[in-house]
Order: sequence, then C-alpha cells, then structure tokens
Amino acid sequence: MPPEFRTDIQALRGLAVVLVVLYHAHIGPFAAGYLGVDIFLVISGFLITNLIRTQLEQSRFSFSEFYFRRAKRLLPAAYVVIALTTIAATFFLSEVGLREFQNQVLGALTFSGNIVFWFQADYFGGGAETKPLLHFWSLAVEEQYYLLLPAFLALAPRRWWLAGVGSLLVASVILCLYVVSRDPSAAFYLLPTRFWEMAIGSFGALLPTTPLVATRLAKLRLPALAFILGAPMGLAHPVVDAGLVCLASLILLLAPSKNNLAVRGMARIGDVSYSLYLIHWPVLVYVRVVWMTEPPAAVIYAAVAFSLVASWALYHFVEEPFRRGHVMSRARLTSGLVATSVLLGFSPSVAIAATESNVDFAKIRRINYGLGRACDFSPGSRPQEIPKNCETTAKPELLVWGDSFAMAVVPGLATTVGEAGLAQLTMSGCFPAIGVSAFSKASASPYYPRAFAEDCIHFNDSVVAILKNRPEISIVAIASPFATPVSTDFMLLNRNNDTFTEADTSLDVAVESIKALVEAVRALGKRVVIVAPPPVASFDIGDCLERKARGSVILGRYSDCKIYVSEYRQFRSRTLDLLNQVASKADVEVVSYHDFLCDDTTCKTEIDGKFIYRDSGHLSYEGSEIIARKTKLAERLIRAAR
Repeated sequence: MPPEFRTDIQALRGLAVVLVVLYHAHIGPFAAGYLGVDIFLVISGFLITNLIRTQLEQSRFSFSEFYFRRAKRLLPAAYVVIALTTIAATFFLSEVGLREFQNQVLGALTFSGNIVFWFQADYFGGGAETKPLLHFWSLAVEEQYYLLLPAFLALAPRRWWLAGVGSLLVASVILCLYVVSRDPSAAFYLLPTRFWEMAIGSFGALLPTTPLVATRLAKLRLPALAFILGAPMGLAHPVVDAGLVCLASLILLLAPSKNNLAVRGMARIGDVSYSLYLIHWPVLVYVRVVWMTEPPAAVIYAAVAFSLVASWALYHFVEEPFRRGHVMSRARLTSGLVATSVLLGFSPSVAIAATESNVDFAKIRRINYGLGRACDFSPGSRPQEIPKNCETTAKPELLVWGDSFAMAVVPGLATTVGEAGLAQLTMSGCFPAIGVSAFSKASASPYYPRAFAEDCIHFNDSVVAILKNRPEISIVAIASPFATPVSTDFMLLNRNNDTFTEADTSLDVAVESIKALVEAVRALGKRVVIVAPPPVASFDIGDCLERKARGSVILGRYSDCKIYVSEYRQFRSRTLDLLNQVASKADVEVVSYHDFLCDDTTCKTEIDGKFIYRDSGHLSYEGSEIIARKTKLAERLIRAAR
C-alpha cells in the first residue's frame, strides 16, 4: 500500500457499502440505508481533492493523467458489469423494460445516468427496483463533479480554494433545500443539488488543521460513528439526515482512527466496495423480476452472498489488475476502452432485436392517456376550458374527472357512450376532491411533493369552474384509485380560505372532501357517479403478462399473473372503506366491475388473450374497451348517476 493509504477510510467505505446493500436487500432496520451513498460521496470528494491539491502543490498535476487514472480505476469493472447485465437482460426483462434499459446503458457509459433516471422517474415510469443500472446515477454525479473540481483548483488562485468550495457548498445546500419540496426527483439525481455532499469532503481536504484541532476532532470520532450507524435506521428529513451523516463522515476523515481488528475487518469489505456496489443491484433486480415481487428471505440472502463472491472475483481479476496497470499499455488500454464503450452502447439494440417477437408488447402496454396525452394536465395547469381533442363531440353529456385511473377508463367509455358524447379532464396523481389533496412524506414516493398537492387543489377548482359554463354536461363520473388520501405514506394538504395546512391522512377528511365535490357538482344541476378502481396487485401485472406470453421464467405465487382477492382487499382495505362511506354520506352510487373480473378467489388480468392491465393497476387501452363493452359500463354510469 502507498504510504498515504489509510485503512480507516477503507473501513468507512466498507461500512457505507454494507449500509447500501442491506438497504437494497431489505435486510435489517435500515430504512434509510441509502445514506451510505452520501458517505461514499464525502469520501470521494475528500480523497480526490487531496490528490489534486498535492499534485498541484508539487507542480505535477495533469488533466489527461487525472482522467486516465479515473478511467483505469472505474471503467473496466463497470464495463464488465454492464456487459453481464445486458446479457442477463435478454432473459429477465420485458420488451418495455429492455427499451428503458437501452437508455440506462447509454447513461452509464456517458456518466449521465443521473439525468437519464431523472427523466425515467416520472409518474408512469417503472419502479426503481426494475432498473438494473439505476445505481450508476451516483457514479455519474461523481464524474460530473470531477469535470468541475480539477478545473477550479487548477485555474483559481490557491487563496480562493477554500472560500470558493465553501461558497459553492452553501449555494448547493440552499438549492437542495429549495428543490427537494418541489421536485424531489431532481433533488435526488442532479449534480447541483448533490454537489454539496462531495464539496463537504473537498472542503475538509482543503481545511488547514492543527494538532489541537485534530485532538478535539478525535473526541468526536465515536459520537460520529455512532450517528452513522444509527441514522440509517430512521429518517427525519432527507436533506437534514444526509447533511448530518456527511458531517459525521467528515469528522471521521479528519480524525484518523487506530488500525484495530474491527477497522481491518471492515477495510477488507472496503477493498471490494466498488465491485460490490456495481454487482449487488442488478443481481437483486433480476431476482425480484423473476419473483414479480419481494422473494423469500432465503433467496435474498443467497443473492447477497452471490454478490459478495462475484465482487471478490471482479475485484481481484478485473479491478485490481487494471488499476495497477499490469494488463496493457496506456495506448492499448485507451483504445480498448473506447472500442468497448461503442460496443456496449449498441448491445441493448442487439438484445432487443434478438428477443423481438411478432407481438408489439410496447404498443399493448403503452401509457393509457384516454383521449390523448394533452388530456393529462401537468402540475400547475389551471384549464379554462376543455380542449377540443379531449371531448368526443361538441356537446358531450358525460365528463370523466379524476387522475390516471380515470384516464384509463376513458377509451372504453369513448367507444361505447354513443351520441351522448364524452369529455375528459384529468391530472395524473390528483384525486378528485374539493379543498384537499395529498403529498408524499419525505421517505415515500418522490412524485408528489407539497407543491403538487397545491396544484391538484387548484386543478380541481378549475374543473368546477369549467362545469359552470358547460350546461350540456349533465353527468360527471369521477374516478381514481382513492388510495393516497388514506395512505400512511402521504400527508394531507387542507385549504382553509387562502391558506394551506398540513395534516396526517384521515379517512373522515377524505370522505368529506369527496362529498364536498359531489355537492359542488350537484349544485350546478348535474348528476354524479363514482367509478371504483379496478382490483390492483403488489406486482406489475402488465410486466408479468408480457413475460408470461414470452415464455420467461416466473417463480413464486404470482406466476399465473392473477390478482388474489384476499390480498387485494387487505391491500386496499382503507380505500374500500372510503368508498363505502362516500356512497353512504354523499348519497352517490359507486359503480364497480369487480364482479365481472373476480370470483371468490382471484381476479382476471387477461381476457381472450388480451391484457386487461398495462402495469400494476392501470387498464390498458384494450382492457378498458373490453371491460366497457362487456359490462355496458357507459349505460351503467348514466343509469346510476344521481
């Protein structure tokens, strides 16, 4: 080992990767184990800044040498994992998953994965646990940081280094706190809102220390370590917790610990931390893909054990030989990496072509926007009228109002409603109610920040205003999964006059807010009916149906891709209670097609070989039309409205 090598830093790396792996494997009480990534970012900023500073002070820094060393350190192991993950993708991923994977590979190769996943992290995007290269986002953030840091240190006067990094650190923290409540996905993935974590490490590396400061910091070493071990078990606020973990990590970096048995043991894990980080995630993704949901504990433990063994092999046979430069000359290595990058970039296209079938699953499982994408109003929209392409006739009698579940009902109604005509006013994720909306807690979904809840309330107000000016609309059908206002992962935003207050989700409040909507519509002389959501599952039904049709391996309880009634009723018990109370208190009928799809045990997810669902709960276009036609849904809604 070089003389500057610190075993305690390698041990901190080991601790960080253990937290991340346990979190991703859902092992132990580490609800916020992803904070291990924040530790990695601080370590990386600290070490790289120390390296650049030393080389600049010795007048031997070279940009080309710096980036060559980074490429030699990171790319060979990463490319092996990308190649193996691509080969495995042909066996495990659906056509829709493969097309998403194609962008993931390009993002990983160009170190823009964080931007790719930011775009993929939309309302209709697949879950994080279906993206085999998702973890490359953090490597992208690091490399983007290292496009800026060397240039700043090399070009700025040394007296500016500490103040410059400190100023950018503070600016990034402020930006992160601002963005996290408005666009949590952007705050999570993008460099400007992640910059501060690496900058903390850089700031520590540039900070002048004295023996007295080192002695005082040494007294904080155990409290800092205790906090790092305890913080991942709970979450108060994503930015605050990350900030405290980063500061605790910096204390450990500035106050070296003794080289004892525990440190040496954790350092052995730290040796393979990069390889383990690369390997464990795609292994867990593919295991979960095969089971369609969380596999048995024994399978997860086996996947983690396999990841450990594979990471040891990757470290010893790929990572270390390339890092030490014993494999080939600089010119051959550079040309080899470039050629490999090009080949890997085209490999997903080859995989898609190799698995192509006569069935266009991408079309079958396309997003169901109802009458069109323009009818899915974006957050912040306050429509003044119904767009022409969001109504089937000039004077429709039926309006479908709600969120994405309402959109999914529309294609079937549009083809069966006849001359009465239909209009659509919908906004993804915005459940229909008056004066109340839901937003996600910090530890839950990133798709619904508090600002979204305000936009949702304003959108619903706009729908009421439009209805006042459309006397020909006599019936309003409201549709939604009605899950968020009673979910423990969400909070409610209540409007009182012109002020907004936050509260825990409440069945009573949700019932009253939907009742207020029903009364507001009836006050305009119109009739109302509620469309109950279709049965849903805890797995991606559309993905399961596609993989079943393609003959892919599916193990576990859901290999038949059916919904189990008992699980669904338990899964959506609060929603079913909500609809029962709304029906009673608002004197409104709730129309359901549960009896059409379900018997006493299971619910159908395909009829005559046609997919009813496109994902875990939304109806496909074909599914919407089949249900509407076979249940005469339009007639039922018109007859039930009151």
